[in-house]
Amino acid sequence: MTAAWNAPPPLAELVRAARKYRRLIVCLPDLRFPEFAASAAPCETERRFLALWPQHSACVQFAAPNILRGLLPDCELWLMPPVCAARLHEHFSETSSPHVLGGDGLHWQTEPVPQTAAAPYKPWYRPSEKPVLPPEHVAVVGAGIAGAATAYALASRGVRVTVLEAGRAAQAASGNRQGLLYAKISAHDTEQTELLLGGYGHSRRLLDELLPERENWQPSGLLHLNHNPAETRRNAALATQKHHAHLYRGVSAKEAGAIAGIDMFSDGLYWPQGAWLHPPALVRALLSHPNITLREHTPLLSAQWSGGAWRLQTPAHTLSAQHIVYCTGAQSPHIPALAALPWQLIRGQTDLSAATPYSGRLKTALSAAAYISPAWQGRHCYGASFIPHDAGSDWREADAEHNRRELERLHPQLAADLSAAPAAAGHAAVRCDSPDHLPVVGRLADYAAMKQVYAKLAHDKNYPLDAPCPWLPNARVNAAHGSRGLATAPWCAEQTAAEILGLPQPFSRRLREALHPNRHIVRALVRQHEAG
Repeated sequence: MTAAWNAPPPLAELVRAARKYRRLIVCLPDLRFPEFAASAAPCETERRFLALWPQHSACVQFAAPNILRGLLPDCELWLMPPVCAARLHEHFSETSSPHVLGGDGLHWQTEPVPQTAAAPYKPWYRPSEKPVLPPEHVAVVGAGIAGAATAYALASRGVRVTVLEAGRAAQAASGNRQGLLYAKISAHDTEQTELLLGGYGHSRRLLDELLPERENWQPSGLLHLNHNPAETRRNAALATQKHHAHLYRGVSAKEAGAIAGIDMFSDGLYWPQGAWLHPPALVRALLSHPNITLREHTPLLSAQWSGGAWRLQTPAHTLSAQHIVYCTGAQSPHIPALAALPWQLIRGQTDLSAATPYSGRLKTALSAAAYISPAWQGRHCYGASFIPHDAGSDWREADAEHNRRELERLHPQLAADLSAAPAAAGHAAVRCDSPDHLPVVGRLADYAAMKQVYAKLAHDKNYPLDAPCPWLPNARVNAAHGSRGLATAPWCAEQTAAEILGLPQPFSRRLREALHPNRHIVRALVRQHEAG
């Protein structure tokens, strides 16, 4: 059951509602940060809420839902910015199911927020109208950040999950020694901005939840420097968005130096909640859930739908699962169910250098065309190279030289200091991206059949079509996160789990369609029309 308010209510009212409802929705009427205060005689739940509120709310943003867990016992708090508050049906009623809690609609505690009308769906994006039955078992293919987060999102909701990994977990693109968590966004309300801000907050809260000891990550903040005119204009536009001043703000070179602990030669944008982390530690924490079974060195050889389940063949086992989710990264072009989609492979390499007394003063991560993290266990991680259409994962001296040159552009004094320090080979891997640089997330279709069903789009892109999409049964994908996976993959995992389980969806309709794998097939058909 779900309760909703058209503005933040008194905290005591939220606490009372949490005893009855599984989910609380607070619609924010404007772009102001919500505030909660204790009642005259606060109960223990109120005191706990207020103690946790600063940490849980630090990355509240106004582009997407903010889903806060752990503030109230066994209850989710959804803070909905104005852009979402008028379209609650995109997140809730479209996923209503009699088989899950909260599937019986919203219970308004105030006057309802007026809702916009829902436009009809194109058939290749239309949600299923069948009742959602929670699966007993889901198979996730791939144990990088996307696969681990997808498994965790399902397992934490009571689903048994088996993760099949051809090699070792967090070995490929998720195996970097130090990655950065922040959101390189546009100043405009784009789908990517919505995705990155929503994902940034979710991942940041996930780190606090799963790795509270902070041994393998640090909320060091991040400085994104103005390294060219385009970045200067973008950062200046973002700095004017005062409603997000708690997330990012413009800083002068002098202020940047005070934040970083070393002199800076550029102004830029500061993300105070930004973090560096050791991605394999997050992957291991996600996969440690008791409902997850990880099978490493277990490639998937085939997947066949039979008798209402997927029959999955590996070299040593045959498994059965009601749902399958492909989180296969750079291996996606080789998966039969995914091969028709336009994947882009991009080689990337980071390198390592021993810290020096000077470099050890660096207190925050620096980012521009390249990045460097504060020292961890006596070493800095820096890079990264970007080589499209290269599937090599071997460490290369040419890439290391490129990374040294980019570090010199980022901070000449730091680069000169580290040039005399012992260096070590870093990590090279292949990232998976898509042509529009958005992830590929959603339900999979039989793409050969889909091209036939919607073939008329190749002759008339506006041809009225309503034929049902030839979906693959219970098959999904969460991939193509490029270099943004720390921010995007766990958030996309939440959406994937919500769709499988018939729960309220974190993504707006426009974001679901922008990330849907079917977009690529439809665009390819339309391009045939335009080329003709």
